[in-house]
Amino acid sequence: MTDIGKFLSDVQKILKHERQNNSGKINYNKISGDLRKLFERSTSCPGELPGSIFEYWENEYVLNSADIENEPSLEHIQKLGAFLGFLDNSDEDQDLITQSDWEQLNQLVNYEAEDMPIEILTELMSILVSKGTY
Repeated sequence: MTDIGKFLSDVQKILKHERQNNSGKINYNKISGDLRKLFERSTSCPGELPGSIFEYWENEYVLNSADIENEPSLEHIQKLGAFLGFLDNSDEDQDLITQSDWEQLNQLVNYEAEDMPIEILTELMSILVSKGTY
């Protein structure tokens, strides 16, 4: 199982546990902190960038959902996994990342660039250049 596969499996465990404790429903506010910690722990990328990407995902896809009671949806969980892949220099599920997402990732990387190790910054910038956002 890839790291992203393990991440997605761990997300499903969090969701299952929440459903068991909440009459079959998910209260996103109760699990958001656990999801963020899992995302940040699952990447080898140091610094604030993983947290910034999680916040972007949460604001863009979960909190803006018309169906907030069913969030995070499988589609949105998979997108978060694709963002994890980006952070870890994997092309797994990159087709789930839209051009708008790539542009936002570019902005987040640029904002955090000063505090990142040069080798990680170089890897991320290379991906962003290949996606036409830099």
